[in-house]
Amino acid sequence: MDYKVQIVSFIFSFIFGGFFYYTSLLNYKLIKHMTKFWKYFVSIIYIVDVTLLYVLIMFKINYGVIHVYFLLTLFLGFIIASFFNKKLGSHVKTFILERISKNLK
Repeated sequence: MDYKVQIVSFIFSFIFGGFFYYTSLLNYKLIKHMTKFWKYFVSIIYIVDVTLLYVLIMFKINYGVIHVYFLLTLFLGFIIASFFNKKLGSHVKTFILERISKNLK
């Protein structure tokens, strides 16, 4: 595999890790008030869809070659998105609330 393709695969895997984190949060918010059966059903469909999307895009990038280090990069993107969401989430919320309160006055 060419080094340019590997770099693109690393970057995509990292970004997809962040995408996976934020869509997992969205999925959790959507299934929070469902019955147990629907929670399992929607979660399984979500995991299958996200996995197929990752494999499909990797197939377009590098003919579907998925190495362990691509998955580790995906996991790293997930962890960093989690970190930024926890650290920056409260700051962004307070910033937005301050702007809204200023506009209402």
